[in-house]
Amino acid sequence: MGEIKFHTRRQWHNTLMVVWGAPFLLLVGMIIAGSTGRFTVLVILAITVVCALVVALFRDVDRRCVYRLDKGVLILSNSRDRLEIPLDRISDASLIDRAAARAYIRQRHHDKSRSWFEWRRMAKGFVRFCTVDIGLTTFTFGLGRSVIDRLPNARHDLVLLRLRSGEDLLLSPQYNQDLVDLLSRRFTER
Repeated sequence: MGEIKFHTRRQWHNTLMVVWGAPFLLLVGMIIAGSTGRFTVLVILAITVVCALVVALFRDVDRRCVYRLDKGVLILSNSRDRLEIPLDRISDASLIDRAAARAYIRQRHHDKSRSWFEWRRMAKGFVRFCTVDIGLTTFTFGLGRSVIDRLPNARHDLVLLRLRSGEDLLLSPQYNQDLVDLLSRRFTER
């Protein structure tokens, strides 16, 4: 069997949240400006919406990844990193949604003896080949994250890849079930 290539899925959750919330904020600003005659509040809200849109776009357009399965090796690559994993080093591949992935990384890697910076470095390693923002950081004190978790397209599963070395990786292939099925078949062929 030749090389099988999987492209990553991109979701625009953060950008959509800003685009949906912007009319309400600007409407409040226009009401305040119309009733007081001062447009300072409207200008401040408009600048806030533009800044929020830029941050949301930056978070959603992070990078592209490619996952290739060829000759007993899973090759994960993006613009910054490349990782070749022999299939015998993979212990499990399973589907997981973004809320469960966030809880998994917090439970698995959060330790009282580790500093916040160490935990953040480990979390970035966990999602370095994932293009979907799972909500490890928030600018809305968790409010936007809880709304995004309830969106219908936010329930698309990601792939949790566990290696025998104890390392975990989160992947976001466009056809997630196909990747898990293919890896499961390769496990049984060994």
